[in-house]
Amino acid sequence: MVELALFFDIQRCIGCYACEVACKQEKDLPVGPRLIRVYTVGPRHVGEKLCMDNVPVTCKQCGKPSCMYACPQGAISKRSDGVVVINNGLCIGCKACIQACPIGGMQFNHVKKVAVKCDLCIDRVEQGLKPSCVHHCPAEAISFGDVNKLTEKVKERYALAVSKASEESET
Repeated sequence: MVELALFFDIQRCIGCYACEVACKQEKDLPVGPRLIRVYTVGPRHVGEKLCMDNVPVTCKQCGKPSCMYACPQGAISKRSDGVVVINNGLCIGCKACIQACPIGGMQFNHVKKVAVKCDLCIDRVEQGLKPSCVHHCPAEAISFGDVNKLTEKVKERYALAVSKASEESET
């Protein structure tokens, strides 16, 4: 069974917030909730240079989602493809899931009075499209797909970076 996930390459992220805007528009969110957030980390010294990183953060589609276990109405479920979804018809807006989420992935839509979270734009994915944040990222810093394939991609990038760093240190 394929398990879906997002991969963020912070080396590519340019901090443009296109992913945040695309998500808010796709999910018709009011001011307030942000299902993906880009945080700026730094500045920090890397050798002689000052560097800053942009780090996108969103729901991790946890293996054992604490939000799901905290929901008194059973409005949150985990699909067979690993995507954690909210049934808005069952959500009573109690915010127990928001308090249970360890990374702040759960948000509250104060207009619709329901909890909201990243669901990997599963409605788009089922139509053969990429999640909105992936589609709109101009730096191609966000990848989407099978977690196993994404893990291999990360391993390849890491091995290449280590090899490159090793070559540079030898010269």
